[in-house]
Amino acid sequence: MKQLYITSVRDFEKNTMGTVEAREVPMPEPADDEIRVKIIYSSICGSDTHTLTGHLGEFEETTKAMLPMPFGHEVSGIIDKASPKAEALDYHAGDKVVANYAKYCYACDNCRSGHENLCTNVQFCMNGFAEYAVYHVTQIHKLPEEYDLQTAALIEPLTIALAAAEQANISYGKSVAIMGAGGLGLMLVQLARLAGASVVTVFDLVEEKCELAKKLGADFAFDPREDGVVEKAIAAAGGMYDCVLEGTGVVSAAETALQLLARNGDGVYFAMYGKDPILKVNLHNDFYWNQKHLHGVIMGAGLFPKAIKMARRLDLKSLIQRVHPLSQYEKAFEDLYTKKFAKVVIKMDE
Repeated sequence: MKQLYITSVRDFEKNTMGTVEAREVPMPEPADDEIRVKIIYSSICGSDTHTLTGHLGEFEETTKAMLPMPFGHEVSGIIDKASPKAEALDYHAGDKVVANYAKYCYACDNCRSGHENLCTNVQFCMNGFAEYAVYHVTQIHKLPEEYDLQTAALIEPLTIALAAAEQANISYGKSVAIMGAGGLGLMLVQLARLAGASVVTVFDLVEEKCELAKKLGADFAFDPREDGVVEKAIAAAGGMYDCVLEGTGVVSAAETALQLLARNGDGVYFAMYGKDPILKVNLHNDFYWNQKHLHGVIMGAGLFPKAIKMARRLDLKSLIQRVHPLSQYEKAFEDLYTKKFAKVVIKMDE
């Protein structure tokens, strides 16, 4: 079977992006408590982009040491082979499923207290850009029979968007600012609307993404490079923002997010950042006087069932702006590097 590997990361001296290569590998066999999934769609994640564009920060040397490296974790598919233990738990060949790339131990204190995203012994299964992949039964989530598998490939990132929205405490009447109109940012636009936000403002460098954000429910969209953009955004909302969510991974955007945040507001940072990702804060003004609350997000604890149900309330189809067959995977990554598209998806079962 075919599987994609990252074979190099960005070379800044040569000004070249990372490279991806298709390789023939043996068909994986599921163990007694595992399931083999025929991958139908695999979506390119922002973290994949960081790996290929070289903005890895402290992870750079570790990543280089792992090359060539399998990757991909936003997947949907059909169970191809279920072990006897999996069948006993009502997982059967032919079931539509999505997979959580994180395999939790369910034995540490974090797992046992409902914070499995902080699992002490977590293992990551980065094998989604393959025709077939094997997962532990606890990583598999079944879908209703009528579920669309293309949009189901966005269930995993939707768990992140849900986690960020919950950390931001979005609710009726609150104003919301979102840094970045990529896949997660556009999900957050819709979640904010569903949660009753009074104003939703988006910031992005790409005009087409800003227009899509407005189509999906944003009231305002700004290019962060505009002169006086912070003041313009605050004026548009009638004041500073109750909830600000930063998903670009750019330090300047992280600083803007803090400037937009109102007193007693909730700021959420859910991106990966590159080298020296230091956010300067004024401890007296930001934390003492203005009582701002800053939150981080890593994955989403127990949110797959909620995301599967909530996906029907969102327009995920509009986020998928490019779909390429596995044989044209190189074109998919060329599209990714343009930064024009919210989500690029590869159809793995040609």
